[in-house]
Amino acid sequence: MSAVAQGPLGRAELAEISRALRERIRLGVSLEVWTRPADEIVSPERDDGRHAAETLALMRQLKTLHPALTLTPYDLEKHASRAEAAGIEHSPTVVLRAGGRSVQIVGMLYGPLFPPMLDIMGFLSMGQTPLAPETRAVLGALPADVQVEAFLTPFDPFSVQMLPLLGAFAVDGKRVRLRIVEASQFPVLAGQRLVTEVPLLVMNGQRYAGYWTEQELAEQIRGLAEGSDEKVIRARVVSAEYVSEDEARRIAMEQVQAEQAQQTQAGGGSETSSGLYIPGRD
Repeated sequence: MSAVAQGPLGRAELAEISRALRERIRLGVSLEVWTRPADEIVSPERDDGRHAAETLALMRQLKTLHPALTLTPYDLEKHASRAEAAGIEHSPTVVLRAGGRSVQIVGMLYGPLFPPMLDIMGFLSMGQTPLAPETRAVLGALPADVQVEAFLTPFDPFSVQMLPLLGAFAVDGKRVRLRIVEASQFPVLAGQRLVTEVPLLVMNGQRYAGYWTEQELAEQIRGLAEGSDEKVIRARVVSAEYVSEDEARRIAMEQVQAEQAQQTQAGGGSETSSGLYIPGRD
């Protein structure tokens, strides 16, 4: 293993991730990282891409942990024509590629969304997934492409379950074109796309809120590929309210302050922490 680059992962985390990559990575996986310089002036019309530098540093750290990983950084402004051809608009965007398959990730997947991203890298490297044979048969017979855009966040219990399932569909289905958006980091984009609950899937232009089982998602994707607009009836549709990163930070702070106030009244003084994960926050 080459010298580990500086980044957001600590020594203990790096050791654990290195073990995970040794188990999952066989064939090469390329990591493309698209960023642009941070805006000096905050614009209400474009997200600030606040985790761009952190994402590039994170991917540089990952690259040093396994010889089968390669990294190529791109500047969205210097490589504008190439970005346009690839459908890349936002900073940061990471594209995972292997075996003729790719998954596009908008934003930094960290906290509870980070392990599923490693799962997807493993699926790409191995060229196989834990999907049922029946699902793989459906995906292998799709007659047309299906564009899947998934708006997920680390603040709800459903996105973390959906992420590896979506990644597996993109690996086993050559006609499934997947883009993952970590929506809490892109409140402007979320507002433009009317994201009020997560998970939210936009498939071939149609919106589908809530969690999907493997069988339900396979049935819906098959219908879309065959040109049907009929929506699959799910046994249960569960979702959570969309929360931006800044809103989550405010909620977490309010929780901590409320807990501290309660402890002060009770005469205690132990340290507290909220149950919310905030990217970039220890």
